[in-house]
Amino acid sequence: MIVTRLISAFLFLTLTVDVSAQQADDAQKKAGKIYATAWGMTLAEDGTGFYNDLAHLVLDEIARTPRYDIVPYRRANRIFAQDKTGCHYPSTLNYMAATGIVDDTSGLVESYFMLRSVAHIFSRYDTPAVSQKADVTDRVIAYPMGAEVPRLLDGFGASFIPVNDEKGKAELLISGRVELMIAYMPDVLFVFRELGKPMPPYNPSFTINDDNIAIVCHRTVENEDMIARINARIKTLRDSGELAAFLSARGIDPTYYLGPLERKTLGH
Repeated sequence: MIVTRLISAFLFLTLTVDVSAQQADDAQKKAGKIYATAWGMTLAEDGTGFYNDLAHLVLDEIARTPRYDIVPYRRANRIFAQDKTGCHYPSTLNYMAATGIVDDTSGLVESYFMLRSVAHIFSRYDTPAVSQKADVTDRVIAYPMGAEVPRLLDGFGASFIPVNDEKGKAELLISGRVELMIAYMPDVLFVFRELGKPMPPYNPSFTINDDNIAIVCHRTVENEDMIARINARIKTLRDSGELAAFLSARGIDPTYYLGPLERKTLGH
């Protein structure tokens, strides 16, 4: 009798675990596709680049990794706005509100942030660093296509050239075709390393935007579950020091780029 009860209890437990696992599996399969916004060498369509590496570090250890689709920047934004089950990377709710990719951010959910993304103004090698917004008066500025730079620097008479490729934007500055360049750290570090050029002049203490790198999803039950798993993974990477080591190995100072898992930002 005791043996029979033990066998019955074991079978019940096994069935319960199998059903729970199947339910989790079904939920993960229904989670939205993550649209990664290809914009150049740090997030390239061929899967290379710092932000693709970061995504794999976070996502590859999550069971049944969600679909990760690298799409050209503007198209990724359009698809995400239309796909009410999709996700957007790199992104934040703050970014969504500022760029108007979606009309209402209340239907979105955001992951913990992975690292800071800080926008600086870079000058040509033969000119001093910009230390205040007034220094851009009547200057020609290259900036990342889709960024809110013209709004942030409105009222100073500057001319703006949107560029959809990181190396191309840097080359405009190096060649002198523009006077200033807006670029995000740490992204720009990789660009100038690739070009074999020193970093152009900039003021590290002056930034026009300070945001996060995260994943944003349309709010569905399945996506909320996926975000919870992503958050757990990010926290594990942070607590273990693995994320800090990942950054250090790429010449990025983790003490500057890491902070609280959730934090206020300067905004776009």
